[in-house]
Formats: sequence, C-alpha cells, structure tokens
Amino acid sequence: MFSLLFFTGAITVLLNGGTAPSGSQNDPISKVLLLGIQAVTVLLIVADYKRVGRTVLREKLLWVLVAIALFSTLWSDVPSTTLATSINFVRITLFGVYFAARYSLKEQLHLLTWVFGIGATLSLVFAIALPSYGVMGMGSISTAETVAHTGAWQGIYGHKNILARIMVLSAIAFFISANSKGKYRWLMWGGFILSIILVLGSTSKSALIILLTILILLPFYKALRWNYTLAVPFFIAAILIGAGVAMLLVDTAESILAVFGRDFTLTGRTDLWSAVLEKIGERPWLGYGYGGFWLGLNGNSIDVWHIVRWEPPHSHNGFLDLWLDLGLLGLSIFAFSFIAVYLRSIAWLRQNSNSEGLLPLAYLTFLLLANLTESSLLRHNFLWILYVSISLSTYKSHDYVVADVKKFLQQKVKKKSIKKITPRTQRRTV
Repeated sequence: MFSLLFFTGAITVLLNGGTAPSGSQNDPISKVLLLGIQAVTVLLIVADYKRVGRTVLREKLLWVLVAIALFSTLWSDVPSTTLATSINFVRITLFGVYFAARYSLKEQLHLLTWVFGIGATLSLVFAIALPSYGVMGMGSISTAETVAHTGAWQGIYGHKNILARIMVLSAIAFFISANSKGKYRWLMWGGFILSIILVLGSTSKSALIILLTILILLPFYKALRWNYTLAVPFFIAAILIGAGVAMLLVDTAESILAVFGRDFTLTGRTDLWSAVLEKIGERPWLGYGYGGFWLGLNGNSIDVWHIVRWEPPHSHNGFLDLWLDLGLLGLSIFAFSFIAVYLRSIAWLRQNSNSEGLLPLAYLTFLLLANLTESSLLRHNFLWILYVSISLSTYKSHDYVVADVKKFLQQKVKKKSIKKITPRTQRRTV
C-alpha cells in the first residue's frame, strides 16, 4: 500500500512541501524511496521466484516493449538519459509483475480501494484545511502553471490533472466494490462520492467526461456475460445507437465544447499534435529514444515550442509520446499488447460473475480515454504498474475465450446440420 501510494506521486509531494515531484532521477527524496521500494521488490521476487517466473513468461509482448525501450539508447540523442529512464522502466515493470504474481485481481482491488481511500481523504483535508498545499495558486511557490489554475484542487498529488486522474480510478474502484456482495458497501459508496467531489474540485473537464463515459459503459460490459446469441444482437444495436449519437454530437460539437470551456483546438492541443507529427515524420520507425524528446531547451522539443509558441512538457497524447519515444515499432507492439489484453479481459469478465470481473475492462477503457488528451501511458509509474498487473492477471483466461468461441461455433454448425438433414416433423421433436 505504501509503494502504490508512492507511485501515485502522493508521498513525494507531501515530503516536498506540497510541490509536484521533479522525477525519480532528479528529486533526491523520490530517488531514495524508489530505490528502497525496488530493492525490497527484488528480494520478494527472489524469495518467490517460481511463481514470479511463471508470471513473467506469460506476456511476451510486454518484454518486447521493455527491450525496445532499452535498445533505444543506441539511437537516442541523449543515451545517458534514455538509459536511466529505461532502467527505471524495467524496475517499475518488475513491481507490476510481482503485484500480479502475489495478489489476485480481487486482492488487488481491495488494496487499491485502501490506497485510493487514503489519497482521497488526505486530498480533501489538504484542499479544505491546508489550501496552501492542496489548492493550486495558494502556496508560496508561484509559477505560470499554478497561476493559470488558481483555485483548482490538487490535493496531495501536486497538480490538479494528476488528482483528477487518480480520483477517476478511485471512483471506478469504489463503484465496482460497492456493487459487490461484500461487507462495508456503505463505505465503498462513501469513497465513490468522495472521489466524485474531488474530481469536481480539480475542475478537470476531461476527467469528468472520462468518468461519466466509463460509468455509462459498465452496464454494456456486464452484457458481455450473456450468451453469444443475445450479446451479439445487443452490441450490434448498441453500435448503431452509438453511431447515431456520435453523429449528433459532431453536429453540435461547437455548442458542447463551449459548455465545457473548450474550442475546436482543444485548448491548443490540435496545433501541438500537428507540430509533434512533423517531428515524428523525421524519425517515424524508431523514434527519438525513450525519454529522449521532451527535454525542454536541450532537446528536440524546442522545435515544437517554437511552432506552438508555448512550452508543453509533453504531447498531451500518450500515443503520440509513445511514437516519439519508441517509433512506430514500439507503438505497434503496445497496440498488439493492448488488443490482446482487452480480449482476455472480456474472457475474464465472462468467467467471473463477481464485481471485480469488471476491473480489467474498466481500467483499459480509462487508460485509452485518458491518453487521448493527456500523456500518461508510459510516463506515469502507477498507471503502467496497473497495466502490467492486469495484463498478467487476466492471462489465464486465454484458453477459456478460445474454448468459448469454439463451443459457440460448434453449436451453430450443429443447429444448421440438424435443420438440413431432419424432416420437418422430426425437427420439431429435436
């Protein structure tokens, strides 16, 4: 729980007087804590090497992506930075591997609700009782970023957007737990409501839209547990209705964006994406090396800054940043991995009638939506740990989904053959 809370960025913010951490490679407090956690993780892996070894070998695409990140040191303009970032990436991945090997998804959900509950409670206390720490623009340290978001809650996470992302995950975890048959459901509903309050306090419109979207999708995900003969027509109808709603939203996009204080450029993001795509075109296949692009005035990011005339720290799109770092090769590997995990998550949902069966699909949906306008795919340790853990935890459902589809196809073939070879009167009996 301490490690998970640390990887959300909360503990380092508290130790740094309410300011956002500068990263594990630069901030001494973060570095010491990170090395300590990773040392303990290695000891635990060695102590339980058989179970961890079986878990490690399940998802090969993850290790291909990690290998590409390490080898990107060879073509990076800043090999020392890329190597240090890649080594940390390996360590974070190992923590996710141990988390998946040691705990079931039900136990993971239980631990996450504790971590989110602690983070949400402390964030509310800091935002109300200690606004100089918990509210942006209210502390002694003033930057252009804090001034621009004055009054927005940041809680114990150092920035309103980080608070918003963590609280969206918190709301999902508490909502799933509240719909289980376990004890203390009232406490889970309390955590869900608190998480929503903090999302609203962060003033993050994107996070609110993501949360509402996932809550709307959860009933559709439950329908995946139905028999295929019911599920397929249901989802065809849902896709048609969704397409109609999407067309309506496109026609009224300008009015909708105005309600949320946005325009068609998504607060300058579309201009930024155009500039980033130009830089991607210079190195489309292998990228600039993991963590080798966004280095301020010392990296290729300065060309983007000159074009957009502001200083974004990243692409505000996780997939574009992955393309910048590891090229089309790395982006393709992740895409194949994501699709495979998504299919296994559907199989996991069909296997498990419990509430935690919804966790993998809900998280993957969040990861996809959150990286459309922000960059947290490989840049946020906590989110990558959860992806690794879910990827490995759902792997045993692979055989089930294959058998399930085969059974469905065999039933269809059998019904057709019966209709062809039996007389009408006998067919009624059958």
